[in-house]
Amino acid sequence: MHDSAKARVVAFWNALPEDCRLRRATEADLFAFESQWTTIPPDVRWFLSECGGGPAGSMWLDNIDELHKTHAKYRTECRPGGWTMQDVFIVGWDGGGNPYGVHLATGEVLVEDHDFGGVHVLASSFEEFLLERV
Repeated sequence: MHDSAKARVVAFWNALPEDCRLRRATEADLFAFESQWTTIPPDVRWFLSECGGGPAGSMWLDNIDELHKTHAKYRTECRPGGWTMQDVFIVGWDGGGNPYGVHLATGEVLVEDHDFGGVHVLASSFEEFLLERV
């Protein structure tokens, strides 16, 4: 992420009511998550350590504590007939119960819609995703 984008996101996050901002991740938290699950994409890693989690427009971004549950749920629900997104680092669930996250190869933020079907691009990058919602 560009420094100007980071500054804008942090300023927005710090202006949120305290009960809307979730705990920021420590380096130990990030290491523990990556040891159990997978490597966190750099922009998401930055976000978790600087902002934590909370509302991003109508979406909700998980903090490091919620991500453990999210990744366990997603892995469980990827059985045949379940979620089909591959190579995506899930960052949360939208209001309709659809998982969304960062595609590891392209950096796009994708959502899989169980009502209308298919995988759809929400933003071309995590930076764009955040900036559209702050």
